[in-house]
Amino acid sequence: MRRRLVTWFLVPALAAALLTACGISDPYAGTHAATSTSTSSSAAALTNADPAPERGGTIPAGARAAQSRLSAGAARPTPQAALERYAHLYVNWTADSVAAVQRGLASLSEGQARAQALQAAASYTRDQTLTQSGVANSGHLVAITPSLTTPEQWVLVTSEQTTGKGDYSGLPPTLHVIYARVTRTPKGWVVSEWAPQN
Repeated sequence: MRRRLVTWFLVPALAAALLTACGISDPYAGTHAATSTSTSSSAAALTNADPAPERGGTIPAGARAAQSRLSAGAARPTPQAALERYAHLYVNWTADSVAAVQRGLASLSEGQARAQALQAAASYTRDQTLTQSGVANSGHLVAITPSLTTPEQWVLVTSEQTTGKGDYSGLPPTLHVIYARVTRTPKGWVVSEWAPQN
């Protein structure tokens, strides 16, 4: 029995000594210090890359106001009217007009809907595939109703036809579902969330 205990204690100690002697070491030893050094230097580089008024994640009040400014006549008297207008613009565009349409949607909305439209406008400006294929989309609103399961959410259904050359040729009309929200402003209702589901 004593011989077995000695063997069990000696084997791990001997294995550790052999591994150390062979030059095998912990590959993660010392990475914490290297990581924290590179993280702090990366953070310093990012901080110094921002313009002075925007450092620390803040946007000057004037710039923030300009970003959230609605265009004249953007608000509508009812939630349905705001959603109908937004949907009509959203589904009708050509490759040449899609970026301008998205900027127009941004000027009629706020919150997530505005951010999404601005991002789409920026990406469509660089999308040569749409222009080369002559893509166009046309459609209309089929249905609009308050959600039965989610308070303050609306459900819209659009019928859309996409046309163009190549992969866009001969596509059938399709129905699309969109979840949306609206916000009441002093001048009326505007779209604040727009979430296409397909």
